[in-house]
Amino acid sequence: MKLNRFTRLLFVALAIIILARLATLGAYPLYGTTEPRYAELARKMLATGDWVTLWVTDGVPLWGKPPLLFWLDSIAMSLLGVTEFALRLPSFLFTMLLLSLFWLWPYAADKQNNQNNQRDTRHQNALITSLVFLSTPVGFLSAGFVATDIFLAGGLMLSMFGFWLAMQTRSEAKTGIWHWAFFVGIAIGLLAKGPLSIVLLGVALVLWVAISPKSRLILMWQKLPWIRGSVLTSFIAFPWYILHEIRTPGFLQHFIIGEHVERFLVKDWAGGRFAPSHGEPLGMIWWFAFESFLPWLLLAAPALYLGFKKGLKPNAQEQYAQEQYLWCWLLAPLLFFSLSRNILEAYVLPALPAFALLLRNYIVRLINQHTAWRWSVCLAALAPLFITVLIFFFKPILETQSQKHLLKHWQPHTPLFYVADLPPSAIFYTNNQAKEVATHQAAKANSLVVFPKPLFEALSAQEKSELPLVESYGSSVMVRKP
Repeated sequence: MKLNRFTRLLFVALAIIILARLATLGAYPLYGTTEPRYAELARKMLATGDWVTLWVTDGVPLWGKPPLLFWLDSIAMSLLGVTEFALRLPSFLFTMLLLSLFWLWPYAADKQNNQNNQRDTRHQNALITSLVFLSTPVGFLSAGFVATDIFLAGGLMLSMFGFWLAMQTRSEAKTGIWHWAFFVGIAIGLLAKGPLSIVLLGVALVLWVAISPKSRLILMWQKLPWIRGSVLTSFIAFPWYILHEIRTPGFLQHFIIGEHVERFLVKDWAGGRFAPSHGEPLGMIWWFAFESFLPWLLLAAPALYLGFKKGLKPNAQEQYAQEQYLWCWLLAPLLFFSLSRNILEAYVLPALPAFALLLRNYIVRLINQHTAWRWSVCLAALAPLFITVLIFFFKPILETQSQKHLLKHWQPHTPLFYVADLPPSAIFYTNNQAKEVATHQAAKANSLVVFPKPLFEALSAQEKSELPLVESYGSSVMVRKP
């Protein structure tokens, strides 16, 4: 059976976005502080062969992150070399796996309930959901960013996916791989971000039970293999936690209490050099969600308005129940992080799959009544092409956020010193050879010295004349110390 024209257009739009993100993985240096910090951890893991403990510096373990991202990045670098493309590739591939769940969701649900929806309908629904996810700024950028958040979002999605299918099966028997997906997703979250994944999952399920009949609580116990599933989760995730505590005693207390309680509730929490406090106002997560879910929020408003005006409500009780479930999933991370000051834009990622699934439902009802809206869907889906153009157009500006360009003047094994501040990108791009000094007088002779521009400008004219300029780039100045 041939796919209709609209579905083919959606296929083309999704393929273009995926190729655009793949093409940009290695197009610019590791950005900001997070990417080079995480990249250096993975590089150290590969160099030392220590797959249990993450090391900030020699003898200083990192207690703030589980290992999943660093395992994958280390494997990628061992196969493809130490490059930006290799470091960003695991996030890209994991995002593709996450998108595949959007395709399995309607197919598995139909199979569970012995339904046979048209292939074209299933494809259209999955394509719209995938496009909504990948064409938001946070979804598109996270698909090629060296960070743990996309793995947390994927683990949570797998758990929510497995849980919903388990609840919807009409058989009393606990069979099928989807029942186990709930527990595998928990394990992925534990290895990607830690106990936070269980907290977000728990908040979503508590909300879902709170707005539903008490019988759902009993159904939860009946439909899932809780004991065997918990054993599976423990078997996958707990060995790393136990080994880490044995090798570096004190890890569990810092990671569980410090990283997952104090980090979010204490504004200026000093939990370590690798976990800087961001100090955002309470409730800032809602603004992050607003800007992260564009441009689709612009389409969501008319979809909801016309949907209610025309009475375009779910035509089946099961669909209405699913939308309740998705709303609980969407709101859980936003409500939880509303109480936190120490947040980033990427913290909305766990809510993004639910947003994509919900909006798909509203968009499908809208375009079924007003086919002209299909062009709006296609245009919104191509928003990442604008981001891709910006990446290449502003590449010189992106490079100023990294030390990579400046370090083209540095030769390996030449002494290199940074005055007052050693950027993470300098550590990574020099293979940990760059050192930090308090003043340029402490730097060795016959070395390169890098100043923050304000500190260099504060030097006297005589001091500047004694330090030949190599290059001034971005916010840094490189000189040669005779």
